[in-house]
Amino acid sequence: MGNSIRLALYHEQYDQDLNDISLKGEQIQFTAMPADVIEEAIQNLDKDPIVILHEEKPVGFFILHKNSEYAQEKDACHTILVRALSISVEHQGNGYAKETMKALPKFVRQLHPEINEIILAVNEGNITAQQLYLKVDFLDRGVRKMGIHGLQLILHHRIT
Repeated sequence: MGNSIRLALYHEQYDQDLNDISLKGEQIQFTAMPADVIEEAIQNLDKDPIVILHEEKPVGFFILHKNSEYAQEKDACHTILVRALSISVEHQGNGYAKETMKALPKFVRQLHPEINEIILAVNEGNITAQQLYLKVDFLDRGVRKMGIHGLQLILHHRIT
C-alpha cells in the first residue's frame, strides 16, 4: 500500500470533501472536524492545515502547529505539533493514517527545514491511535499534559 497517499497544504478546492469527512461516534471526542478548525488555522501563521489525499481526493486532514502549547519552551522553535488528525470513516482501515505518519517526517522537513522534532498529543483513552503512533516510531517519554478532554500523552518523533 506504500505511497498511495500524498500530503498537501490546504486549498479551498478541498473544502467540499473536507466538509464531508465523518468519524465514528467515539472518535469525535478525540479530534476536531476539519470544517471547525480550518478557518482559524488559515489565520494563524504558526499553523499549516494539511490535507491527506488518496488519488487526489481528500481522505483526511490535520494541522501542523509551530510554537504550540505542547512544545517544551526550550525546544519550541524546532518542534511541530500534529493536531486535529482525522481520517474519514469510509477510508479508515486502509492504512492511510499509518502512511501519513510515515510520510510526515519528510513532508515536515521540506515545509519547515528548521524543525527536528514532531510531537503529538493523544488522549489516554484513545488506545487505537496510541498503538498506531508507537508503531510508526513515535516515542512515549512519559510526558503528560491535561487537555480539554482529559489526560494527553505527548509522543515524540525526531526528524533526522
